[in-house]
Amino acid sequence: MGMFRPAGRLTRRLTDFLRRRTKTRAEKRPELDCKSFPDLFRKRAVVFTDTADFTIRTARDGILHFLMVFDTVTSVAEKVVRRTGGEVVKVEGDSLLLRYDDANDAVRSVLELDDALQSYNRGRPENEQVHFSYGVGYGDVLDTDHDMFGLEVNLASKIGEDLAEPGEALLTASASAALEPGLLRRVVPHRIVTFGQQAIPISRLKLRGRAYRGKVRRNPPK
Repeated sequence: MGMFRPAGRLTRRLTDFLRRRTKTRAEKRPELDCKSFPDLFRKRAVVFTDTADFTIRTARDGILHFLMVFDTVTSVAEKVVRRTGGEVVKVEGDSLLLRYDDANDAVRSVLELDDALQSYNRGRPENEQVHFSYGVGYGDVLDTDHDMFGLEVNLASKIGEDLAEPGEALLTASASAALEPGLLRRVVPHRIVTFGQQAIPISRLKLRGRAYRGKVRRNPPK
């Protein structure tokens, strides 16, 4: 079966390359990788969302109640993402992986998505409200039809899930550097995070809504 299913155009491009790489002598593979890089990788902005209090909520209300709420919120998010020039690549548990061609579009989308969640939550009972944290990256990304791979994908996932508080959007240095001046004015330094041997400056995007006051507090990566 292989790990990439279903196989659309982007996925076939990658699997065809991997088959060629398998048949290539080990000492020739770095050269093949370099030559193939422009065909396989694209500059992409990545947004990874995480849902506040997922474990607590499912223990309290049951997984079926959470899935009902999250399915509705995912439909709300898809409309915002499409309108702002992005794509929902996949839904993974209580998280969304979003793809954009431009970091500015990604940040505008996060602002609009958080506004949409604020509107959705208004007047709803607490156990039907949803609050996201966001991680935003930008750089060379390997696309498939239903997934994305690359350092900025990993960083966006890590800071969105492990570091950002609910109602907070954090950006990698590459994402911040790609922003136009009007959006960059909404970004402030947050902290330095070490991933492996790399020290990564992380910035925070000032969202327009009220901060979430729930139970979640992150244990940030060291």
